[in-house]
Amino acid sequence: MLKQNTARNLMALMTDSTDHITGKTGATLTITASKNGGAFASISPTVTERGDGWYSLALTSSHTDTLGDFVLHITASGADPTDLREEVFAGLPGESVTVSSIANDAITAASIAPDAVTEIQSGLATAVDLSAVKAKTDSLTFTVAGQVDSNIQYVNDVQVIGTGVAGNEWGPL
Repeated sequence: MLKQNTARNLMALMTDSTDHITGKTGATLTITASKNGGAFASISPTVTERGDGWYSLALTSSHTDTLGDFVLHITASGADPTDLREEVFAGLPGESVTVSSIANDAITAASIAPDAVTEIQSGLATAVDLSAVKAKTDSLTFTVAGQVDSNIQYVNDVQVIGTGVAGNEWGPL
């Protein structure tokens, strides 16, 4: 995970192309990046060899400026190519949230499609809908408080008989 517009070091392992196992040391890396599914383009982060074929790539805020997939394709003479995939997020888990960061992401009237409010309102229950529901629930019979009286005649389109009590269990007709 990468935070948008934030510098970050990534480690990459380059393996020798002769045995495909041994870490390749002393390599000069060529790096291309794709941001959020865009075309690959050459980038030049500071690269520091760390040993045993491992290299640290010092990404800058300009490398992490686009939300979404961040994919690196790394090549070097005598080494197998390496690909890394990260995701760039506006914020990372565990970060504190400030009022200003919430305000930056606030939904405004201008950012809502003109018909969105109408669509939302049409999906909400109206007073007429609630009255119809209340009329139906008011017609339920309660011989025992909190238990709806029922007359089971069919289950999954199969007619049943019985009262549902011990000795007269429900069953198919």
